Amino acid sequence: MVRKSLKVSSALELNDAAVCVQQGTTTELNLADYFRSNHMTLKTVTFATADEAIKAYESSRCDSYTTDSSGLYGERVLLNDPSAQHRAAGDHFQGAA
Repeated sequence: MVRKSLKVSSALELNDAAVCVQQGTTTELNLADYFRSNHMTLKTVTFATADEAIKAYESSRCDSYTTDSSGLYGERVLLNDPSAQHRAAGDHFQGAA
């Protein structure tokens, strides 16, 4: 998930981004694999719980937040002004317009 203000339309544009993620999860491993396989630099910001990670993202401590797809949509609806301010999807972010 990214803020629309970053004007990012693809995860491939997140080179050198700080990404909030819950530590010790498959998502954390998949995130590292994705960045490595695409020759991108990753700044992982890990948290013990998903709640801590999403709060850090919402407070702009990270450029992006990641978890599994259903979790992204579930977390997004809890954010302030979710559809106007945030995009969530896989490689290509929905609602890029």
